[in-house]
Amino acid sequence: MKNTIIHTPKLTIMKKLLLFVVTIFLVVLSQNIHAQGCVAIRQMGGLNAMNPSGSYNLLKGDFQVGANYRYFHSWRHFVGTTEQPQRQTTGGGHGPDGKDRGNAVNIYSHAVDLNLSYGLTNRIQLNLSIPWVHNERSQVLRQTAPTADTFRYSVYAKGIGDVRMSVNYWILDPAKARTGNLMVGVGLKLPTGNYAATDNGVPQANGTKKDFVIMDQAIQPGDGGLGFSVEVQGFTQLYKGIYGFANGYYLFNPKESNGTYKSAASPGLEGYNIYACPDQYFARAGLLTSVLKSQNLTFSLAGRFEGIPAYDAFGGQKAYRRPGYVVAVEPGVTYRTGQHTISLFVPYNFKKNRIQSAADIADQNLQNKLITDPSQKVHVQGDAAFADYSISLGYSFLITKKNKTAPIRVPGF
Repeated sequence: MKNTIIHTPKLTIMKKLLLFVVTIFLVVLSQNIHAQGCVAIRQMGGLNAMNPSGSYNLLKGDFQVGANYRYFHSWRHFVGTTEQPQRQTTGGGHGPDGKDRGNAVNIYSHAVDLNLSYGLTNRIQLNLSIPWVHNERSQVLRQTAPTADTFRYSVYAKGIGDVRMSVNYWILDPAKARTGNLMVGVGLKLPTGNYAATDNGVPQANGTKKDFVIMDQAIQPGDGGLGFSVEVQGFTQLYKGIYGFANGYYLFNPKESNGTYKSAASPGLEGYNIYACPDQYFARAGLLTSVLKSQNLTFSLAGRFEGIPAYDAFGGQKAYRRPGYVVAVEPGVTYRTGQHTISLFVPYNFKKNRIQSAADIADQNLQNKLITDPSQKVHVQGDAAFADYSISLGYSFLITKKNKTAPIRVPGF
């Protein structure tokens, strides 16, 4: 059998491109830009498809199927970057031990993405991702009748989320490029998730229970908008088995709002109570290396930045959202054996910022119009609950034709 010599292209330009992506990422981290936040970025098909454990080795005619599980528990309340610790110890009624249970909103989110990818060519990859979510929101009610009481209860929303389809293109042929590559892609987000989910038997202040209550925006499976995304991913070999990587995307959601609301608008703020169809963004950059000669076990460490902007890039802005962002450090491990790949990523959020929303600013301007003394001007900014960390566990299986030339494997890709 003849040995095949594969010539690896020079990647000076590729390294410069990756360096540019990483530099932009670090600049973004250092700025207090008007972007994400909320509880966490909404689960949407394909959000985790760009991890380095993904399908770089998918060649023409290959399929890859997989699933990704994500969990987080949000409970720390922030206004801007200032935590509100009193939410953990006051206003929640007293338990049997006599301690106040706090009135913080707790959200427990479980989500599973079912992913399918197909290699149209060695460079073009088609992707489909279908998410399913189960969200719980634990909150406090101050009951006024028939007896006064303060207690905690939970409501739920679950179902299919917003399905995502995308197409990716590798600038260099993955069969030849093992020291670096750059991928660009575009995607379409479908409004398949329920954006007006309700729950039944919800306690009311007057002591009764109510059915078909609209759930809070934070736990809705979908947002009701038809969106489109742009994304990029790149990697380069820095030294022997050490690679640098960066990836990110921006979701454009032009639709202003989805018509769903939980409470009536305040006078002069009509429209700002209706749930928005917000843009989303995500960026990630770091290093990875293989610790085995077989290159099957890879460890990575990355910086991660994700959130929801206060204003969308396109479309109307009069709607309700909790914008903000989180900055995280993300350790990860990937193991590959044969056609199987397993990955685990646990980003820890060390910076949380609930920025002013469009509704906050509109309310602030409305109040300040009536105030003549500049020293009495008000600042309006809502809060949001954030998670300390999230867990992302993924599995994929590569379906390739027999007797097909195996692609070059790059550690962690």
